[in-house]
Amino acid sequence: MNYIIISDGQEYKIAEILENHKNHYIVKTFPNYEKRKVKLEHKIYPISTNDINKFYIQVSDLIKIIDIKLLSELIDEKKYSLDELSNLYFGEKYSEIEKTALLYKLAHHWVHFNNFQNGYFSKCSLEEESKRVEIINNQQIEQQKFDNFYQDLINNNKPAFTTNIVKLLSKPDKHSTEYKVLSHTAKELGLSQIELCYKVGLIKDLEKFFIDSFMLENFPKGLAIPQTIKSPNSILDSILINSTINVFSIDDSTTTEIDDAFSVQIIDSGYIIGIHIAAPALEESLASVVAENISTIYYPGDKITMLPQEIINRYSLWATINSPVVSIYFTLDKEFNIISYNSTIEIVKITANLRIEELELLFNTDNLEKDSNYQFEKELKILYKFADYLEKKRGKPSVNNLILDYNFSFIDGRVIIKPRLRGNPIDKLVSELMILANCTWGRMLTNAFIPAIYRVKQPNYPVKMTLTPNSHTGLNVDYYTWATSPLRRASDYINQKQIISLITNNKNFYKATNETLLEVVDNFDSKYTKYIEFQNKMERYWALCYLLQEKINSIEATFIYKSRIQLENIPLEIDTQGLIATKPKSSKILVKILNINLANLYFDFKIIDKPST
Repeated sequence: MNYIIISDGQEYKIAEILENHKNHYIVKTFPNYEKRKVKLEHKIYPISTNDINKFYIQVSDLIKIIDIKLLSELIDEKKYSLDELSNLYFGEKYSEIEKTALLYKLAHHWVHFNNFQNGYFSKCSLEEESKRVEIINNQQIEQQKFDNFYQDLINNNKPAFTTNIVKLLSKPDKHSTEYKVLSHTAKELGLSQIELCYKVGLIKDLEKFFIDSFMLENFPKGLAIPQTIKSPNSILDSILINSTINVFSIDDSTTTEIDDAFSVQIIDSGYIIGIHIAAPALEESLASVVAENISTIYYPGDKITMLPQEIINRYSLWATINSPVVSIYFTLDKEFNIISYNSTIEIVKITANLRIEELELLFNTDNLEKDSNYQFEKELKILYKFADYLEKKRGKPSVNNLILDYNFSFIDGRVIIKPRLRGNPIDKLVSELMILANCTWGRMLTNAFIPAIYRVKQPNYPVKMTLTPNSHTGLNVDYYTWATSPLRRASDYINQKQIISLITNNKNFYKATNETLLEVVDNFDSKYTKYIEFQNKMERYWALCYLLQEKINSIEATFIYKSRIQLENIPLEIDTQGLIATKPKSSKILVKILNINLANLYFDFKIIDKPST
């Protein structure tokens, strides 16, 4: 058999040549029998032996007794070949076994010898030796730390990590001892790293950990805030107060950024419908902040607002407060046909903030034909009829009637989940009027050749942000912008600034090459997607907490799309593909819930089939 010594980085190995090629060998290393490709220049020298096992044993025995310090005393710091060193240490008649043993010994003692990886070595200087000794000492210290951390983790004790656990798991230094031991131990135990950290107490509060991880990933420098919060610019000095209308908003009870409100005026020829939008874009200094933060981020029990609270307090449409707004008025005939429209900047006093939870008890499908004497009843019914007209004219529903919204609340340490089926009169009213305002402003900006951020949806393509006007086929409209939530979305703030420029007939609008405008267009969808994913993650976490809290181990589920099922009254879906025959939409089955894992946001389940109802 044909054996050689090969160079393998800082190591040397015995290898059996299996194939000879022009530029390389195919070899099998000894003693681990790894088959590999080796370049010709990595061959150091051949070995003449018929018994490689015996040869290897003799080399191993000899390595133990070679005095490397003696050899170091015999040479200076110049470069020596292995043959020269073998001659110095063993004499002129050294054997292949002695030569190979010395090679292995020299390669192992890198503190004293420089290894040139080609069979040549040089003696290290005292300074080099000192540095290498220090490296070894540090390695031993790190190994001891590793061993200590490992024992703590294995024994379910909290190790004394110095790195912030959020950073360690979200943006780790993968060369650090803490990350290496965490990764190694988690893999050995068959756990995720988050699961292991939660188990040993490195993570005390999973909700806080998830939130902190999200913030570190998306806002490593913290939320952008204005360097100075200025009072509104001088344009407010010329804005007139409109005291002739009663303006009201419609939001759920948790809403603090009230962007939109409505008014209804009954005239001889029909109606004047007003849509009034909070006007933070009057403060141009906020542009960089909204471009950086992109959107308010919602999750159960709290939110991370796009704008500072001081700005929200200044512009949110609170009842009894005079608020600057960008309004658009639609004049309708008695059949709700739009005769004309106009947009203006004004100050209005909000009469009331209607809350959905209370309003929908009275303003609902069953009561549309009844008189119940609730606040703004007449106006709401007029707006609903107009919304119904708009929806029919578009030929597309504004609200998916099958989608459930889930409202989370926390009372005395318990999570409460209340599902709400979308599609009632309130949803249609708000959605249709917002679509109307957004489409009309989009058309106005397009006709005025003022750049705007459009929401475009073309067949077979996802919805996207663009500066190019185009249709939204999902809504069946020619132009569609987002401009009705400027307290909560960057695109709406930017578009509102453009609308204000149009209304006031000034040229101080963002040009198509403006950096802030382009930043929002380029980054909105990707950032907004991450925000929605975070919201879904936190909803999943609290839904699993709810299952544990209520001790729910079996639950009814409904087929919603092909093999996907929705658990009853909580925002959890399961794909049953391959587990049960797909049933018609709305069919019911029973699901057994097992092994809920909050750290991994995971649970096992079993399908308990049940006749459809």
